[in-house]
Amino acid sequence: MRDDKRLDYLDCCEDPSLINVKKIYESTHDVEILRRCQNCGKYWFFRFHEYVSFHGDDDITIWHSPLTDEEAKTILNSKERPDLSFLRNRVSFMEDNEGVRKVKRQPDYPWS
Repeated sequence: MRDDKRLDYLDCCEDPSLINVKKIYESTHDVEILRRCQNCGKYWFFRFHEYVSFHGDDDITIWHSPLTDEEAKTILNSKERPDLSFLRNRVSFMEDNEGVRKVKRQPDYPWS
């Protein structure tokens, strides 16, 4: 996973380019990262989830949710995994095998 992946579908600025600021959680099939746009400074919550099937129909889903500066500050200052329940009602960008679309929420927990 590249730190500087360009994500043209994000709507924070003309040229979104995110860098990883703080890894919140990582397991074999899940990652949660606080990211920030190098060009405009907007914070994003990034979630990666991989579903692995023994039948070969693996699925990867990626979410990006915009954060307020206050939410980002809370995540930055947390010693443990912060309360992310606000993501349940946060419009987010979701990317999966069907493409990219806006959804009404993203999960607030990893699966593994």
